[in-house]
Order: sequence, then structure tokens, then C-alpha cells
Amino acid sequence: MSQNNRGAAQVSLMWVIALAIIMLLSAGFGYIQNGQFTKSEGLLATAKSNLETEKAALAVERNARADDAVKFGFTGTGGSSVSPEAIQAWTNEFVTRFALDSNAITKLEDLSGPVFAKYDEAIGQRDGLQSELNQVRNDLVAKTSSNSTAMSGKDSTIASLRAELDDTKNSKDQEIVNLERQRDSLRDQLRDRDTTVTQLRAVNDQQTRDSASVLANLQQRNDIISGRLNEVSRRAETADGSILAVNGELGAAWVDLGYNDRLTVGMQFDVRNASSNALKGRLQIVSVDADRAEARILSQVDPYDPVRANDLVLNAVYDPNRKPVAALLGNGFGKYNANDIRSMLARVGVEVRENVTSETDYLLLGTPFFDEETGDVIGWDSQDGYKAATSLSVEVLPMRDWTQWLGL
Repeated sequence: MSQNNRGAAQVSLMWVIALAIIMLLSAGFGYIQNGQFTKSEGLLATAKSNLETEKAALAVERNARADDAVKFGFTGTGGSSVSPEAIQAWTNEFVTRFALDSNAITKLEDLSGPVFAKYDEAIGQRDGLQSELNQVRNDLVAKTSSNSTAMSGKDSTIASLRAELDDTKNSKDQEIVNLERQRDSLRDQLRDRDTTVTQLRAVNDQQTRDSASVLANLQQRNDIISGRLNEVSRRAETADGSILAVNGELGAAWVDLGYNDRLTVGMQFDVRNASSNALKGRLQIVSVDADRAEARILSQVDPYDPVRANDLVLNAVYDPNRKPVAALLGNGFGKYNANDIRSMLARVGVEVRENVTSETDYLLLGTPFFDEETGDVIGWDSQDGYKAATSLSVEVLPMRDWTQWLGL
């Protein structure tokens, strides 16, 4: 029940009670007037009883109204009944707050429709805003997730790029180290090459000087040999001597040359006819006296034209007017020493000198040298005398050849 209906009901009830009392009183006076006092008393007692009943009902109604006022809230100063002023103030507040038309509001029920409409509109706006908020939240979550994914990918990319940068940096650092090492190596190579070039230049200069010296020696040697060859070519067709006698059975012949003519054992001579200069044979000296020598006939061209007395003997390199020059090289000479060999060579007209020069004709080899630690034979080409003889084109004779000059 609304508050207005309850108030109207209470007012009506009060009027009914009042009218009932007035009627009872009127009836009582009537009964009195009509002499029905007893009946009036009875009616009065009934009326009193009814009045008490109505009072009790009114008390109950007041209590209910007080409870409704407490529940409804619009109470007056006493707090036991609804206050119309409080209701009007509340109504005005609703009209103002919800922007309602005050002329259209005549009772409390008129507030519910517009207020509910405003409420529904507010709820709709709230739901729309909530939906938009949810959408914004979902978008934010999606963007946050996307950003997280992007940040994760970016972090991964950054980490990868940093790793690649570190690798590239390390690689470049290593390349720089390698390049510096190559640079230092090239510098060392350049210094070594400069040193090598300097050394080669020094060697080249020394070789140039040595070559000039060797060339000078060779030129001198060539001049000497050329002179000798010229002399030999002039003497090639000139007889050196003649045959004094021949013993065909012994294959021996005697010539008119001896050690006074620097003839030595082992020398060989061609034999030619004194008239026609035809070659008849060849012989070799086997023993030498002062002015004659014995020779062994090595070969004869024509057995019907044998070697005879008065045939001529010729040797292209034999020079009775020049003593040949020799040098000795060796660790020994068999059972003879170097002084013995010098004396023997001097007797057959060979001059022995200490060193090999451009005037040396022969280098006479003896017993080879041996390494004292290993016992190995040391090659002749490591000896200075042999090197000089080779460079000066001096004839090198092993021991088995030149000892024949001495008849050994």
C-alpha cells in the first residue's frame, strides 16, 4: 500500500469513528428522551465495546503506519508518520537531478516512469560504455600481447643482431690482428728482402770484381796460351829432332834429343818421312840421357815403310827452349815426399812452383786428402789449388800419368 492510500484510509477511519460516536451519542440521547434509557445503556455499552475495538484496531493501524513510515523513510520530526514536506523535497530533488517536468509529476507514481527510463538509459549507456571499455580492454590486451610479441621478437632480433655484431666485431678484430700480422710479416719480408738485395748487391759487386779479376787472369792466360798456340802452330810442321838408329826386332829407336833439350820420359812423338813428310808412326820416350834418348815404337802406319834412321820426330807441344812449370797438390806422393818429387821433376826439366798461376802448365795431383773425423775422401774441387787450376784452364794430371815422366 502506498503512503497516500494509507493516510486517506486513516483519515476516513477517524471520521467513521467520530461519526459512530456522534451517532451513538445521538442515539443515546434519543433513547433517553424516548425513555429507553436501558436500551441506550446497552447500546452505549456496545458502543463502548465497539469503541475499544476500534481503538485497538486504530492502535494496530497506527503501529503499522509507524512501521511503514520507518520503512518508507519520509517521516516528520516525530519520526512516527510520513511527512508530505519530506516527500515533496524528495520529489523536487528527483525532478532536478533527472531533469523531469515538475508539472507532469502529481504523485509519487509519476516519478517511476521517467526515472526508470532515465535509469534504463543510464544502464544502456553504462552497458555501452562497459562494452566499449571491454573492447578497449580487449584491444589493449591484444595490443599488449602484440607489443609483447613484438618486444620479444625485437629483443630476440636485438640479441641476434648483437650476437652478429659481436661475431662481426670479433671477426673484424681477428682480421685486423691477421692483417697486422701480415703487415708485420710483410715488413719483415721487406726488411729481409732489402737485406737480401743489399747482400746480393754486395755479392754482385764482389762477383763483378772477381769476374773482372778472373777475366783479367783468363785474358792473361788466353794471351799466354794464344802465344803458345801460335808458337806451336809455327812449330807443328817443324821437326824437333831425328832418329839416330832403329832396332826393329826390339821395337826400339834412339833420337838425338836428351834432358839437355828438356826431354822427359813419357813424351810421345810422331815419326815422319824426312823427304815426303808423310806420317810413318809414333814412339814414346822410355829413357833419357844428356843428348840422346831411347824410345819405344808404339805404332807404324805402313809395315812396308817402317821407321828408319834419319826419320824426323815431331811433338806439337814440346818446346826445348822453355821449361814447363808445374804445381803439386796432394796429401802425399806415395813413398816420396814433396821435396823428392821436386828434385825428380827438376832433373827431367820441369820447374815446380808453390802456387797455381797463369804461367802454370800442369797441376800434378798426389794422394787425396781425408777428413780426420769421418775418414771420408775430400774432393779435389774443394781445394784452392784445384779451383785455381780449373779457372785458369791449367791441365790437371793424376799421379798415374805424370809419374811416367819420372819412370816410376
